Amino acid sequence: MVTTLYLIRHCEAEGNIQEIFQGKTDGDITHKGAQQLDRLAERCRDIPFDVIYSSPLKRALKTAEAANRFHSAEIITDTAFAEIDGGEMEGHRWSELPALFPHTYPAWENDFPNFKTETGESMQQVYTRVSQGAMRAAAENRGKTILITSHGCAIRNLCCFLRGLPLSQIDACPWVDNTSITCYIFDESLRPTELFINDCSHITCDPTLAPHQMWWRDQKITK
Repeated sequence: MVTTLYLIRHCEAEGNIQEIFQGKTDGDITHKGAQQLDRLAERCRDIPFDVIYSSPLKRALKTAEAANRFHSAEIITDTAFAEIDGGEMEGHRWSELPALFPHTYPAWENDFPNFKTETGESMQQVYTRVSQGAMRAAAENRGKTILITSHGCAIRNLCCFLRGLPLSQIDACPWVDNTSITCYIFDESLRPTELFINDCSHITCDPTLAPHQMWWRDQKITK
């Protein structure tokens, strides 16, 4: 009995194009984000989702609804899959963060596993909640096809866990792009195997829909 888990990162959101730290800030999606969701819906047309879990933030929830457009799966909002709470860093432009938070921001770039703001979550807290949430979803839906719609930092942490890596080795896991699809399967003992990661061919085939966050790749910054 195989359990299949798909992970989809939300579409382009206002915070992405504004180049700010979004975190738990509940900004809306962009016009391009809506177009990305149309492509995602077509991509997911033939994937037999049985149940969908979504971060409660609207950029992820709208992504879940698009993936479910040709299905009738139950959508369950679950805070386990929300984005990291960025505390005092939220709402600030990425370019401003090094100067505004010289004592905490450097860990984001150079010591990611130990990143923590003064008023937000630690990276360890994110790793723990998303991994527990995913394993709970898998245990409750054995033999089914599950979708989780979530966020960049949350999905990166979850992939680290599903690869059997401790948080200290998260640098071995790539960031995923807007509306990208990642897939794992679980055996009867709920041991996961990664099938593919960060597949966004449904939007990269159209240059006008390419993820905006590619701007930060050369800067080693993400959002």
